[in-house]
Parts: sequence; structure tokens; C-alpha cells
Amino acid sequence: MDNAEQKTFHCSLIDPMGKLLDCRTASVVLPAHDGQVGILYNHMPMLCELGLGIMRVNVVSEDQYKGPFEGEVSFFIDGGFVLIAANSVMVVAYDALALQDLKPKRLESVIERTARDVPSAALSATERSHENERLRLLRRIGESVKS
Repeated sequence: MDNAEQKTFHCSLIDPMGKLLDCRTASVVLPAHDGQVGILYNHMPMLCELGLGIMRVNVVSEDQYKGPFEGEVSFFIDGGFVLIAANSVMVVAYDALALQDLKPKRLESVIERTARDVPSAALSATERSHENERLRLLRRIGESVKS
């Protein structure tokens, strides 16, 4: 094993639709429920609840699953859990969206669906606040996709 390979670890991302990412990586930054978490080789074991935000992965090599991705890739994450153990990161997200090669029409559809949910009388104040924050983040992503 060369020195570069020794400093990488396995990372996978799964959402309700299936596996979005399965790769070797040098670093992962993800949105925990209480702030951003950075993960490098030999990170201590940890189980963490995910929040709302952007997950960034520095892909070193792609396995047989969806891709191919190279360099830094980003995903919109909305809740879930991450397990970090034995130089492996497994992310199970309630909702995830790959931001590379994201089609504006697909993003618009997600934004419209979220915007329809915000005024729902069935939502509690906490849920409405979460949906508003989700909508703000999706709109920011939309602005960056357009530019």
C-alpha cells in the first residue's frame, strides 16, 4: 500500500432511493444536527444524527456504484444518521440529492414541492421552521446552479 492509499477510507451514502455514492475518500464534511463534522482517516468511532445541509466528499476512487465522481462532490442532505468506524463512513440520509450535474428542472421540482409543504396546516411550528430552512437552502443551491 502506498502512502496516499493509506490515508483514504471508505464512504457510502444511501437514501430511500438507493445507494448514491460508494467510494474511497480522503475527507468528508457533513451536516450533523448540531453543526458541521469533518472526517479524516482514523477518525474516532462515532454515531451521529444528521441535520440539514451540504455534505462534501473528496473522492479518490469510485467503486461500482453510481458515478463516476472525481474530486470534491457535494450532496444536499436532509436528516438521517452517519456511522463512522474502522475507517469507514456510512451515511443513511432521509433525503439526499447529488448536486453535481444537477438539472435545473429537477431542482425546481424539489423547490416547488417544498414550497407547497411550508404553509400546510398539518405541520407543527418546528416542522414548518424546518421546511422554511430547507426551502432557503434549496434556493441558495438553485442560485449557485444558475451561475
